[in-house]
Parts: sequence; structure tokens; C-alpha cells
Amino acid sequence: MLHGDLFIFTKSNPCLMQFNRKILLVPPLVSLFVFSPKNSCAQYPGMATFRAQQNRQFVNQQMQTQMQMMNMRGVQSTMEEFDFEVTLRDSTKTKVTSAIYTDTTTRKRFIVLVDKKYKKSDTNRYKKIYPSQTLDLVCVLIQKNEDNETPGSYLPGKPTDSCWMFKAISGRISAYSYLIFNDTSPINQSYIIGIQLNDGPILKFNEDNLKTMVGQDAKALKLVENKKYIRAITKYNKESEAEN
Repeated sequence: MLHGDLFIFTKSNPCLMQFNRKILLVPPLVSLFVFSPKNSCAQYPGMATFRAQQNRQFVNQQMQTQMQMMNMRGVQSTMEEFDFEVTLRDSTKTKVTSAIYTDTTTRKRFIVLVDKKYKKSDTNRYKKIYPSQTLDLVCVLIQKNEDNETPGSYLPGKPTDSCWMFKAISGRISAYSYLIFNDTSPINQSYIIGIQLNDGPILKFNEDNLKTMVGQDAKALKLVENKKYIRAITKYNKESEAEN
């Protein structure tokens, strides 16, 4: 029974006891209704990061699957694809769109020709092409305009036993890399493998050969001694051009 503003619960009044149980059940339900949206909102900003992680995992899984189909375990890649015009040793010409891969065991570079007459699940769809299998290779660089993309310059690659050498620096001293650099990518001197003075032979890229090429150019020589080889070459070429 009710007494003033107080609820008085007695065993003799089951209806009131039932009413009491309903009152006791209300706060948890209200709390759930009030705080669940808040918790969802608190977690929402992290969903973007979660989705990005899932996307990266999916891409990695796709790459691993492709590498396994090609039997290319122990392989590194530039991850950037280029268009190549290739002349094989039997004089066959073909066009290949591929990254430049590196066999981590043999350290030899290769590109991959995709033969679309085979299904994606067929390992025959992918064919490795090594430098020693080619007579000639040219990279077709793409020039990006505001409206479209058009073929730009053609960068030849000199085949060697282990890689193709692409000219990264032109001038009195030329530098050759086993990777491709375009106008938008800085030259990393760790990829330089050969240097050439004028029309002379291409020599192994090392400090002693570079010192010999810069000769008595004090500024360039100082840069070589400080291990700043790319700056030394560009400095030497610039001063040599100014003299002419």
C-alpha cells in the first residue's frame, strides 16, 4: 500500500511487488539505450584505420598469391610497372608491361611477360625474361599531361649478364642504374652500377673510378670524398658544360 510519498512493499500485495520489479528493470534498459550510440560513435573514427588495414592485407594477399603462382619466392620488385619493347635472342619482338624483379638468390633482374591466352590460375601465363635472353630492351616512358597520358621518351636498357643498365645521368660523365628513374623520381646512388666518361667504356661504379673521372676538379673531388657521388657527377657535368 502507499503511505505518503513512499512506496511500501509487502508480501501481501503481489501486484505492488510486480510493479516494483518493473521499476527495477527500467534503469538498465535506459542505460543501454542511452550509452550504446555513444559507444558506437566513439569507435567510429577507428573504422577508417581498420578498413585501411584490411585493404592492405587484401593487396598483400593478392600479391603473395600471384608470386606463388609464378613460383617467385625469394623475389623483390620495384613495384612500379613500365612498358617495355623487348627483342629476344631469337630476334622475336614483344611488348611487356612489368615491374623489374630481383631474384634474391642469384641477384639477377628480370621482367615478367603475361601470356593472356592462359588462364590466371595457369602458371604458363607468366614467363620470366632475363637480360641474358634479350638482344635489346627499351622502356617507353609515359609523359603525363593535364588531359591525358602520351608516350614520352624512350629509354634503352643495355643488357648484361645480371641486369639491364639504364642511363640515369647524362653528360661528360654518364651514370647507369639497374632501375628506371624518370623526371619525378630522385636518383638513388645505391642503384647506380656503372659510370662512363665521354664515349669510353662503362666502368664499375665505385669511388676510385669516379675519382679518376673527375680528375683535378677540386669541388667534385671533395664531394666524392664525402660520399656524395651523385652531386659530384652533376657538379662535374655542369662545370664541364659551362667550359664548352
